[in-house]
Amino acid sequence: MNHYFDELISSLQSAQDGNLVSVIVYGTAVAATGNPRRSDYQILIVTERLAARDLRQMRPIVRRWTEMGYEMPVFMTAEEFGDSFDVFPIEFRLMKRAYRTLYGQDLLAEREASKEHLRWETEHELRGKLLRLRSVALPASESPDQLASLMTESVVTFVRLMRPVPEIRGEEPPLGRPATAQRVGEILNVDTSPIIRVLRLRDEPGGLMEIEIQDLFASYLDCLTRVVEAVDNL
Repeated sequence: MNHYFDELISSLQSAQDGNLVSVIVYGTAVAATGNPRRSDYQILIVTERLAARDLRQMRPIVRRWTEMGYEMPVFMTAEEFGDSFDVFPIEFRLMKRAYRTLYGQDLLAEREASKEHLRWETEHELRGKLLRLRSVALPASESPDQLASLMTESVVTFVRLMRPVPEIRGEEPPLGRPATAQRVGEILNVDTSPIIRVLRLRDEPGGLMEIEIQDLFASYLDCLTRVVEAVDNL
């Protein structure tokens, strides 16, 4: 990884001596080559307890972490972690696909999230995010820059929530986002090229005229609507 992770662990150990159980980094950046974005790393911090005092003690650590461009960590107690695999099957399956234990116990090694509610949670999460996207698109559509940002900021979440689709069909999903979108489109018989175009725009921003951004959003929204409908029929 890098020295920032070492600093994070050192700071957490000092602030939570005797309470820190495990720190896990996960996400596409863990398996990526090259120089991934800091925001593509996700951190799970597991402790024995999570009282208000514990959160206050970690506040300056988390503030520095997010100021460097990393995402806000997820916090759980060890008991909550053990009880959550049936509640968050998407999240734990994604986590297991690419992770590394930075400190303490490897809590994921021998745990498996059930497929029983995987399709239900996939549809639930995708549908909820789609409703939210439509709402925020109304003010964002007044500015091409805001509309482009809305697409590039939302696409990572949508692709993450689409990853379980191959698993529902008994396949191992691809790691890469474009490959995931492509394979999900093939399974659902939906043209997911607008999602892939938005992913490309996220990696290579700029270069689109206002009418092109408006057209891309229209096809992006239609594509996501079709994906949700298809997941409903799985």
